[in-house]
Amino acid sequence: MTKYLIKWQKNESLMPADPAMMAKLQLSLLEVARANLKSGKMIDWGLYCDASGGYCIVEANESELFDQILKWYPYISFDAKPVLSVDQVIGAIDKAMIESKPK
Repeated sequence: MTKYLIKWQKNESLMPADPAMMAKLQLSLLEVARANLKSGKMIDWGLYCDASGGYCIVEANESELFDQILKWYPYISFDAKPVLSVDQVIGAIDKAMIESKPK
């Protein structure tokens, strides 16, 4: 499976103006995050200290990632990038070095 670093932001235009309603919406979204962490669907999750957004790390295929993102839409927007582990990067560099040697 592919590991993704996902940066997310709240869609402020859809956030309720009433503080009680906003708190209720945010708590319901946080419960989804908690459930995803507990089930292993998310590896990590965090909120920026300025509360403008945050990040999460997910291991999934493209279809599973899309399914997870849909749970949050339209209240949250996402920028998801696949990432490589240090071992994957070292392996790719080693392979490139072998393939680039003159024969």
